[in-house]
Formats: sequence, C-alpha cells, structure tokens
Amino acid sequence: MLRVTNLKAAYGKIEALHGISFHVEKGEIVTLIGANGAGKSTTLKALMRLPPPESPVVTGGDIAFDGVSLLGMPAHCVVSDLRMTLAPEGRRIFGNLTVMENLQLASWSRQDGQDGGMEEAIRRIFDLFPRLAERARQRSDTLSGGEQQMLAIGRALMTQCAVLLLDEPSMGLAPVVMYDMFRTLKRLNAEGLTIIVVEQNARLALTLADRGYVLDTGEIVAEGPAQALLNTPQIKAAYLGG
Repeated sequence: MLRVTNLKAAYGKIEALHGISFHVEKGEIVTLIGANGAGKSTTLKALMRLPPPESPVVTGGDIAFDGVSLLGMPAHCVVSDLRMTLAPEGRRIFGNLTVMENLQLASWSRQDGQDGGMEEAIRRIFDLFPRLAERARQRSDTLSGGEQQMLAIGRALMTQCAVLLLDEPSMGLAPVVMYDMFRTLKRLNAEGLTIIVVEQNARLALTLADRGYVLDTGEIVAEGPAQALLNTPQIKAAYLGG
C-alpha cells in the first residue's frame, strides 16, 4: 500500500533522514519508535507532503502509494485523493472553534456531503468518543488534554481516511485515558483502518502494532514484528527501560 524507499529529507542544510526504507500494508498497524530527534515526526510530515518550513524538503528516494509516487503531490491531494490523514503532535485543534465546528471543518474533502454522509460520520465520531458528544457545543480550547486528543483523532477520521497517521497520540495523557485511546485505535484497525503511529511510549506502541521500525538519528536501525521487537534485548535496554 505505502512504500518508502531510500528517503532522504532535510531542513535547510541539515539532513534529518539519511535514506530510510519501510513499507505499510493495507490493514496493518505499523509503529515508528525512537528517541527524540530520531526523525519520526519528520517522516510523517514527509509522507503528508506538508510544505516547508513545517515539513522537510525531500532530497532523495521516493514515497509511493499503491505504486504512485507522492513526491509531486500537494498535501491536500494526499488527503482528498489518497485518503491519508495526519493527527499531528500537539493536536493542533482550532481552539476558538467548538468541537462540532472542528469536525465539520475537517469534512471538506468528503465526497458524501450531500447525502447525509457528514452527519453519519459525526455520529460515528461521537460513538467512538462519547465525551465529544457531551462537549459538542463547547470551545475546543476549554477541553481537557485527553478530550483534545480525541478531537484531533476524530477530526482526522472526518476526512474519510483509509490511512491514519498519528504523531505522539499519548503525549500528556493520564494512563486511563491513554489506554482507552489505544483500545479505540485497535477497534478502528479491526474495522479496516490502516494506522501508522509515532509514539514515545515504545512499549505501548509495540503492544498496539503489528510491526515496528526503530529510528536512530535519521536511520532505521531495527525492524520486525512488534512482538519480536518487544523481546529483543537491545531494544528493551535502549527504548523499553530494560
């Protein structure tokens, strides 16, 4: 479905990715783990074709979706045509808008707006995250951190995405909220959603994922089934607290 080949990317003269290669198959959950500054968020931004300075400039390699290169594709076409969407680090919700307005704003790329599709999609988000239904008319900047993360994921789902990219979804969340969030992601995956997740909590990410890749200073240094990575002594020592 998605294949990254020898991808190099830079911010100005600083190369952040030094030729990474990985793939994601339809229906998988794949995680990218590694220390801060390893290149995880940079990879997601490159996949989404976000323009500089928000995103790095791709200087080599290729990103292909179902065999078609993304490198000449603008970000809005990645969302509308390829149905790949990012829930970014830090949530990036529109705090001066209500929960409902954030969800409605994300529906611009939907193809079913005239036949009740958007209303059904919102009902679906509220089924996944009942707390959002309770806060539907509330300004988003008054939500708790967990509620804002629910909104960020719900907003991404409103695009009708087939591939969901998540950047640090557990950041700042209480443990009970974090585990509820990941159970919801597992439910979405069971229903057919392909997920790529960048997560600082490596143990949690590998517990969720089918496969994983370990990044270290812009290079992939290990890869394999998530369970195998969980049980690899070097990975445990470096990223899982021993």
